[in-house]
Parts: sequence; C-alpha cells; structure tokens
Amino acid sequence: MAAAGAIWWYLADAPRHLNGPSGSTVVGLTLGSIAFGIMLFCAALSVKRKAPHWRVGRASTWLRGHIWLGLLTCVLVGLHAAFRLGGPAAILLWTLLGLVTISGLLGLLLQQFVPRLLLHSVPGETIAAQVNRRLSDLGALAEKIVIQYAGALDAAAPPWEGAAVAGGRPPAGGEPIRRFFLDHLRGYLAGAASPDLADPHRAENLFSALRTMTPPHAHAAIDELAGLYHLRRDLLRQRRLMRVLFLWLIIHVPLSWGLLILVIAHAVAALRFWT
Repeated sequence: MAAAGAIWWYLADAPRHLNGPSGSTVVGLTLGSIAFGIMLFCAALSVKRKAPHWRVGRASTWLRGHIWLGLLTCVLVGLHAAFRLGGPAAILLWTLLGLVTISGLLGLLLQQFVPRLLLHSVPGETIAAQVNRRLSDLGALAEKIVIQYAGALDAAAPPWEGAAVAGGRPPAGGEPIRRFFLDHLRGYLAGAASPDLADPHRAENLFSALRTMTPPHAHAAIDELAGLYHLRRDLLRQRRLMRVLFLWLIIHVPLSWGLLILVIAHAVAALRFWT
C-alpha cells in the first residue's frame, strides 16, 4: 500500500517538471528522506539486539518492520533517483543497496529454515556458547561408561580396576566394549577422522555387531555409548547451522552500516549543494 502510494505520487508529480522527475524535487526529496528514516529504523534493530533490556516494542514487530520497510526502501530510493544510475557515488550506493537487500532476503530464508532444522534434526539443541564445551566433555563421559562396564582402559592395569564389579570381578563380556571404544569411538569423540563412524549406517551396524558380541547385561553400556555418538552428531550439526547464521551476520551487518554511512554522506553533500 505504501509503495503503491509513493508510485502514484511520483507519477502524478512527474509531468510538472520539464526535465523529468529527480531527487531534487519536493517529491524526490520527501521520498529520499523517508527512505533515509527507514534505514535509521533498520539500523536501530541491530542496536536493540545488543541491548535486549530495552522494552521498546516486541522483537517480532521490529523484525517484521525491518523486513517490509527494508523492501519499501528499494522502491523509495528508486523513485528518489528517478531510476537513474547517476555518477560513480550513486552507482556505489545502488550496488550496496542491492547487496544489502539480497543478503537480507537470504537471511530471511535462513531464519525461516534454520530454526526448523535445529528443532527437527537437532533435538538436543544447546546454547551456541556451550556447544564446544559439551563436545569436549563427551570423551570423558564415554570413558567413565567403558571403565564402569569393562574395567580399566589401560591394558597393563587389572581388567576389573574401576569396573562395576560383582565379587571382585567386572561383568563378563566387557572386553568387546573396551576394544570398540579404543579402536573406534574414542578417536571419533575427540574429533579425529573415523570412516566407520562418520557414516551413520555403518555406525549403526557397528553398534549392532557389538551387541551381538556382548551379553544382555552389557547392552545398557552400549546404548549409553550410542547415545553419546548421536549427541556428538547433533552438536556438530547444530554448530554448522549456527556458523551459517554467523557468516550471514558478518556479511549483512557491515554492508548495512556501510550503506547507511554513505547515505549520510550523500545527504550532507546534497544539503551543502543546495545551501
């Protein structure tokens, strides 16, 4: 509606000017000023996110305004410039505006799909700042499970040392678990390349084979180790998705501020020209 109103005003005013519409007419200056005001509003969203204690409207309202008013800006700037490229400075402004708009639309798509991916494919979602710490803790947790069910990891130590003993001995059948941990799982949880566990289907086959080699009372340990394996996969997937969002931010935000600074310089130069 606002875009349609601006276009109607522009078209109604255009015949009044012998040289055609331009940014120096009343309509051009007004539309340009409105576009500048919208850019300031969009920049304020970035400031508001750094100060979440500011209770100025709902975050969803700010985001919707940022998106729709940002798109309206493209129309207003086009009308302000009478859809002319202009000189080098104007071309730079057009280029930045295009990059900001495209990156903003890409960010809109990311914010639509990434949270859903986190919800459905990463059920154990963790705060981004804690992902690396949780990843580093997985190895120690797995070692405790293996020691409890299979005895000491060090082959030189008594096999029942640290195990959940029954009559002074660890439960029978723990050796396959210890071997599986040392040969496959420990390196994977530490971040080493593991072709066998990198493929989830091959990993499931390995865990299934391990269950067939151990008595039923040891299956609880295998289930716990499999849970840690899946948790690592979830955390890595979450970290990749969060890095995509971060990469978008370090592209979109500097471009937006660069555009705003150049627009301010453009406005100051225009005012100096007319005074």
